[in-house]
Formats: sequence, structure tokens, C-alpha cells
Amino acid sequence: MFSRAILRHLSTHGPTGAADLARELGTDANTARRTLQNLEEVGLVEADVPAGQRRGRTVTFAVQPERLEQLLAALKDYLLGR
Repeated sequence: MFSRAILRHLSTHGPTGAADLARELGTDANTARRTLQNLEEVGLVEADVPAGQRRGRTVTFAVQPERLEQLLAALKDYLLGR
């Protein structure tokens, strides 16, 4: 459920960092970071700093609308039995 809140926030507000997302969505930064990492692994968000270069840097995440559309289309097909 928190993943959906992050995707919605990024879609409506644009690129945002984990700490700002946490504050705006009412959770802690570690939860936001873990969720963003999971979303990044499946290609739904993209960071402006590569994973191996983030230590001590502020990272901004953006939703990947093409990937989101692909997954939504696949879900629709599944639910409709196609």
C-alpha cells in the first residue's frame, strides 16, 4: 500500500527524495528508502544517482510512466482473463 502512495506522489508532484517523501507521507525515511529501492528494482522508479554512488548524497527518485503503464496493462489483461 505504501508503494502505491509513493508512486502516486511521484506521479503528481514529480521527482522527490526519500526524506521528503517520508515526511510528506507520514512515515520514517528508512521505510521510504526500502520501498523506493524495491520500486527501483522492478523499474517503476529511477534515481538520479546510480545505486553504487549514493553514499552521503541526496538522491531524487522519479516514477517511470512507461513501466507503470506496462504493468497496469498486464494487470488489466489478467483481470479480464486475456
